[in-house]
Amino acid sequence: MSAHDPSQQAFEAAKNAFKQSLKDENLFRELLATTSVEQVYKAAEDAQAKPYADKRLRHTAKIRGFIDKLTDYASAVDTFVQAKPEILALIWGPIRLLLLWTSNIAKFADAVNEAMKKIGDALPDALKLATIFGDNDKLKAVLALFYKDILDFYVIALKFFNLSRPRLVFESVWPKQRDKIDVVVSNIERHTTLMRSEVTMQRISEEHEFRAKSLAHFDRETDFQELQKFQLLKTRVSPRIYDDRLDWLLNRSCKASAEWLVTDNIFQGWLDMSNPAVRLLWLQGIPGAGKTFLSAAAIDEAKTRHRTLFVFVSHIHQTSTTTRCILQSLLFQLAFDVKDAQSVLVESNERELLGSTRYILELLKTLLDTPAVGPTYIMLDGLDEMEAVERGILLQQLTGLDSCPGVKILISSRPEDDIANMLDGKATEIRVDKRNSGSIQSYVDQRTQDWIRTANFDQEIRKQVERLLAPVTENADGMFLYARIILDNAETCNGLEEIERELRVLPVDLNDAYHRILARISQSPPTLRRKANMILGWIGSSPIPMTRHEMEQALLVDSNSNAAPAVIATVNFVRICGPIIEVVDEGLQFVHFTVKEYIFSREVSGFIDKAEANYSLAKTLLTYLCSGAFDKELSDQKLRENIVAGIYRLHWFATSQWIILVRRCVEKSNDLSAYPDLLELLTRLALELRNHSFNGQVPDLNDRVFRAMEPDRPEISQIVCGILQFRQDDKQSDWNYTNSHTWVDLDPSVISFTLTRIYKRLEELLCEERKHRKPPGCCCTTLHRHYGTNIFKCSYPSCSLNRSGFPTHRARKAHVDTHARPWKCPEPSCFYATLGFSSRRDQNHHWQELHRSSSQPAGQANLTHDCFSQDDLQVLLFELTKAGDVDGLRRIAPHLEWHGWQVKPALVLAAKMGSLPMVDFLGHFVQVSRDYDSECLFRALVKSENPALLRWLLDRLCESRPGTGDHTVRGYGSLAAAAFSTSSPELFAEWEDFLLDPARQLKSDRVPRLYYRETLDRQPASFAEVEALIPHYGKLSVVFSTSVFCAVKKSALFEARLIQTWHRLIEAFGPLDRRFLGWSLNMLARSSSHSITMAAELLRLGAPIDFPRGRAGRHKGMTALHYASRATSEQAARFARFLLEEGADPKYGWADVTPAEEKGAELMQKWLGESWDEVVARTKEARQRRKREEGGRLGDGSDEDEDEELPKPKRHRKAKKRQKCDSDREEEDEG
Repeated sequence: MSAHDPSQQAFEAAKNAFKQSLKDENLFRELLATTSVEQVYKAAEDAQAKPYADKRLRHTAKIRGFIDKLTDYASAVDTFVQAKPEILALIWGPIRLLLLWTSNIAKFADAVNEAMKKIGDALPDALKLATIFGDNDKLKAVLALFYKDILDFYVIALKFFNLSRPRLVFESVWPKQRDKIDVVVSNIERHTTLMRSEVTMQRISEEHEFRAKSLAHFDRETDFQELQKFQLLKTRVSPRIYDDRLDWLLNRSCKASAEWLVTDNIFQGWLDMSNPAVRLLWLQGIPGAGKTFLSAAAIDEAKTRHRTLFVFVSHIHQTSTTTRCILQSLLFQLAFDVKDAQSVLVESNERELLGSTRYILELLKTLLDTPAVGPTYIMLDGLDEMEAVERGILLQQLTGLDSCPGVKILISSRPEDDIANMLDGKATEIRVDKRNSGSIQSYVDQRTQDWIRTANFDQEIRKQVERLLAPVTENADGMFLYARIILDNAETCNGLEEIERELRVLPVDLNDAYHRILARISQSPPTLRRKANMILGWIGSSPIPMTRHEMEQALLVDSNSNAAPAVIATVNFVRICGPIIEVVDEGLQFVHFTVKEYIFSREVSGFIDKAEANYSLAKTLLTYLCSGAFDKELSDQKLRENIVAGIYRLHWFATSQWIILVRRCVEKSNDLSAYPDLLELLTRLALELRNHSFNGQVPDLNDRVFRAMEPDRPEISQIVCGILQFRQDDKQSDWNYTNSHTWVDLDPSVISFTLTRIYKRLEELLCEERKHRKPPGCCCTTLHRHYGTNIFKCSYPSCSLNRSGFPTHRARKAHVDTHARPWKCPEPSCFYATLGFSSRRDQNHHWQELHRSSSQPAGQANLTHDCFSQDDLQVLLFELTKAGDVDGLRRIAPHLEWHGWQVKPALVLAAKMGSLPMVDFLGHFVQVSRDYDSECLFRALVKSENPALLRWLLDRLCESRPGTGDHTVRGYGSLAAAAFSTSSPELFAEWEDFLLDPARQLKSDRVPRLYYRETLDRQPASFAEVEALIPHYGKLSVVFSTSVFCAVKKSALFEARLIQTWHRLIEAFGPLDRRFLGWSLNMLARSSSHSITMAAELLRLGAPIDFPRGRAGRHKGMTALHYASRATSEQAARFARFLLEEGADPKYGWADVTPAEEKGAELMQKWLGESWDEVVARTKEARQRRKREEGGRLGDGSDEDEDEELPKPKRHRKAKKRQKCDSDREEEDEG
């Protein structure tokens, strides 16, 4: 046969694509070694002979039909195509390997046998193909098509079973592969329909293309759905990820400070995965030796080699850092870029994942054993900063990972006795403080040079400073922190004498350095000393870290004042307290946990009493809550003023932490008798903040701490226990500020009610991200100053991100969309198997009510229209649509009829996913019209780049007869704009075919008002006249609309595409009326596009340049030149100059204003280097030429010409009216 035989080329291309998909040269060669069906049967016999093979290969007979079909197919290929031996080898080689790979595990063997049976059932009889087509090109093309289908199946199966997967991973990942095989089966069934003699080569070619697209679409859709489920699970578990902490440490590390570790032989041996001698490495050292910065450098080095999971434990979160939290973090870090791991997590038991340390550890072990994960480093810094019991549990769990051969672990901590005992004999040690003196010297040298440079010392002082700092490294004795404290202290000194006094005698050790800082604080003025002690005490006693914004307001709270303080200045915390504290990501913290140990130690002179600091902070928060800022009667305007003034900086911390701080005080004194101020404030809170609309349960006084206050202070005990009971409600995960009316009155205090109001008023004050209000309406700068950069808060009050927030509205929305209910109904056919519940109790109640009776069909009992709330239906619609579950959507069709308006968001989501079946089904419940409510659907459909979806939409628009109005053109305009600016050639071709098809017209009740409040002529045009002006107006009006003009300006390609469409429309429908073209030029000038290319084309098509003027007494309105002269951009100036050069008359004005008097005309000199008058003067000949070409006479442009029959006062009134109309039109354009 010819070397260029298309059929042989098709088989060869399929073979090469298969080889590329495998990405394994050795595997490909192994496949080619099997050249006949006999070798396949031999492999099956060998597998059958193994022990227990009767159980593992009990269904091997299933694949006999598959092999028989392939035998006939191979014979047909060999006979008619005369393919190379490699082509036929790829038919048999994969079967043999799959049988060998899966013969050891019955579940794997069953899976591959079942898949082969499906393929065999779908494959046609190859001998019939020869009977139908004979020996011709159609037969060979169809054979090549089935060859690609068979190889598609092999790629899926080989890539999956080539890796040895644990059973748990198989059960989670195989269903997705099985579904993909079903796509191949579907393709084979489609291709079987080609077995007709009348089929064309074009149809066969189209099926070749569709086959590849169907598999690619399946991969995109399933990957998207899997990722969405993973993100949803990640939101519910909320694991701590430490990437930001790593970045912070690396950015602040001294150059070369970790070089000694990176080049150390022991560390290099640990990095070497082929070296089993060093599996567990322990970086140990004294406090402040720089272990955390070394850990960051080690992580950075490890990431260049293999997968690296890491955790930075901090004393700041000591009480909330548990073994379970750390294992959750490691598990999700592992899953971020491993799809198999994501599948396992999505299919895991959510309850166990949230609450069982053992379950999480087993899951982590399983995934670490998966070949797809590969070698992995696990690195844990700050183990000693965990509570002793927790770190013991964690060490025990981590050392249990010895069973994972591809895992190495690094731990960094102080040499605490309990840690040393557990790691004795298991870990290889590196003592940091004995090896880092050179790094400390480099750090001191770098800091010294930076200080000298910024302070601009002269040569003499420079030498003195260097001499004074010379002993720092030796005195540090391996402590980076010591060197940092000394240098930070020195940099705060003013003048050489003070520097000498500070450095002449260096501190003996770290505690001595801390002592000097506290001594300096004690010598400060009383007010400053009191403030410093409050800051240090509150940082050390706060249940969670305070932000600087919260601390700034807390320091101003006055127990003698009845008003919450407003913050007018920022506080320099480091200047007040010294370099023992720092601000990290807006949070206040000690530079090291040894600072907290020192300042609270009773052995230290001038120590801070932790209990007193706790009491002081509790009193401050209660004073703030009773300040009137939370009164229920506050007006909305007063709330807005308070927000802008920063009154609510402290509100989240105060409302969430006051009970914890008060509890500590009660535990210390049993009845608060030692704290009379707190008793008075709690009494005020119970009276002033009591919720008189409370309709929750009567509080259970089962809290052992506050129950002791019941006999003497019942009002305090009841409200505190009531608030605790409210916070422990199982339903709180569903509480949202958007549905606050359903839960705020379950709180016995008005705090929840006020928090809701604060959230909503803050949302009103925030501007859109890209479009701020004009001052003084925009408060964003002030709000950022008071509440930080992450000002967009999660709307779920129980979420941690309700406090920390997001920097943008978009980021917040993406997070809020993933909130869900974790407790699912175990009945698969039940709607709540997808929707879920917020608590286990609700799930049990649902099961008892609907599924306890076996006589009722599962999941269908009592499903009336009252079964779902509107919130339930919205969540269920979202989940079913996201999962691509059309059958599930069909089952809830009756509910969609009752709540049809809620289907629109689901329809938009389905359109974004590119799913025609879902869009077609959901579209029955939504009126797809031209009003702007459908614009988001139009954009989603076009963005999906699925031509079939656009075809569906256009057919619907041609069939429907929605009401019309001002939105008629705009709605179609958004669709046209998206279509003309799409990057998909196939989708644009579908759109252009629609435009050029005279039989397909966009239906409407009447003609759209193309010029908004004005018609094209002075007298209103009749229906027939407008139809004559704009044939197929429903299409052409949008092709020449401002929406399209603005959309195509982004690319010269889009502009060329639009102009080409104009010409094709003219060829199809005939020339356009010159007045319509003039109107289009006018609309182009009004848009922000100001495209000279499109304007030139409109003029070439015959648009009158001065439309609607030109013949006095006939038309009114502003010309394109006048609109361009009003815009102030450089492009608008160039556009105006172009119109003048083309002969536009500058005398035509509007409402007693000419183009020369507009702002854009004044700016022409700035943008173009020549003034308006200069351009007008040099374009005089162009206007005369245009006058001759158009054959009309130029009017003088005055409004008096147009309205000369009117008296002058009436003309002025009419001019004002025109100005108002013009202003209204501009507002509409901006909209």
